[in-house]
Amino acid sequence: MTCGNRRLVGVLGIGALAIVMVVAVAAAGQTAKANQQKWPPQFPREGATKLFENDQIIVWEQIGRPKTPFVHKHIRDILTFAVEPGKVDVLGPDLKPIASSSSTGATQRLYPGERGGLLFTKAGLGPHVETSPDPNHIPKSIFVEIKGTEPKDCAQWSTACK
Repeated sequence: MTCGNRRLVGVLGIGALAIVMVVAVAAAGQTAKANQQKWPPQFPREGATKLFENDQIIVWEQIGRPKTPFVHKHIRDILTFAVEPGKVDVLGPDLKPIASSSSTGATQRLYPGERGGLLFTKAGLGPHVETSPDPNHIPKSIFVEIKGTEPKDCAQWSTACK
């Protein structure tokens, strides 16, 4: 290999390395941007009615789940009570399934499936979408948000925190 060819190979190698670095930096920037996205809180939303609020809690009645995908994160710890059983599918922000629960049972239960079921979830759950795919079995739930349980970094990932 001549000296000119070696120099050309060296320049091409450096150029390829520079391109790889630019792509890596751009990808890291996109990941950081995605991680910086802020999500709305679970409530208020379609199908939910606020029943009560005081200094400690907010109580919501939810009939079914929003018909339009509503990507959200939970900003508070929540107690969920099943009033009427029904299937609830949980989808990621990309609208692909991540878990399912129903009155017949599931390996990962995110929602109480039977009447009288109770579930506790920690603040920060999500982002995700909840759907009610069976129009013949519409779930009805009571959600109790516990005030003062918002994570310290909530303002970094939710539009509801300051």
